[in-house]
Amino acid sequence: MTNEWLEYKAYTDTPVFLAESKQSTAFMGRFSTTIIKKNKGFNRIFTILARGYLFHNADGTLRTDDPYERTEEARRFLCAWCSLPYETVSNKALTFHTSFPELHSEFPNIVDENGAGWYYRYLHSLSTYIRKNKEDVTKKLHCFAEKKTLKAIEDTWSRKLIQFQYSVYNDRSSADFPLLFDTAIADALVLGPLRTEAVVLSDEILDKIRSYNADAKTERLMITLAEYYIANKEPDCEWVIMPRTNISAYLGSASYMEMYESRIPEGFMEKKPEMGGVSAVKINI
Repeated sequence: MTNEWLEYKAYTDTPVFLAESKQSTAFMGRFSTTIIKKNKGFNRIFTILARGYLFHNADGTLRTDDPYERTEEARRFLCAWCSLPYETVSNKALTFHTSFPELHSEFPNIVDENGAGWYYRYLHSLSTYIRKNKEDVTKKLHCFAEKKTLKAIEDTWSRKLIQFQYSVYNDRSSADFPLLFDTAIADALVLGPLRTEAVVLSDEILDKIRSYNADAKTERLMITLAEYYIANKEPDCEWVIMPRTNISAYLGSASYMEMYESRIPEGFMEKKPEMGGVSAVKINI
């Protein structure tokens, strides 16, 4: 979770699906049922994608050009990643579209010549894998092998994709916590290059976490939260925004935070009320 370059690669490399056990959903990578069905967690995903594109070369090294001069390219990159292989708007002259096959030459690994973007191909590859390996996959994921489920996901995604393209100054983007390409790119410019090394907790911090005597899965969550807190804490603020949905996906279950956060011993973490799927926390380490 703290090596952001690896997270970027997880959203851009060809996915590999391999179920470790019948109850595990970790083979879905950085995605979960909540992310896919409810479209939660894409704030972080889009920002990671934008930061990777704006600041890094394909091998992870830093670019030397001005990222502020490449914001329109980053916007096209996000359109390509989200692209569907068909247009869902009736008027082709409209500003916003859902299919971007013309971007294949610019981003050949992100969108194919038919307009199928990385995320669309991920969804269909996941569906194919589950359909062929149902005996190795938990039953709660079998729905992703059904055409009607995929169709419903794509229909919702097509509407979201049009929304993502709204200008931050557009009246229609005034909803609470709007998810727009513009805001993701703006956040990316502020946050800068991706972290390319994971945070490693000191023995002192690990011993302190272990002293709470939490069960193994709760302790794993506590360690992950501590690592993320250290990686993202600003010098002038003790509070850090925790992307709950993305952390759960990283830990291999859409409900990981829901299941084990309540088990975290008192004194380890202070939390502000959740808003929009995120919450600000202070870790006492």
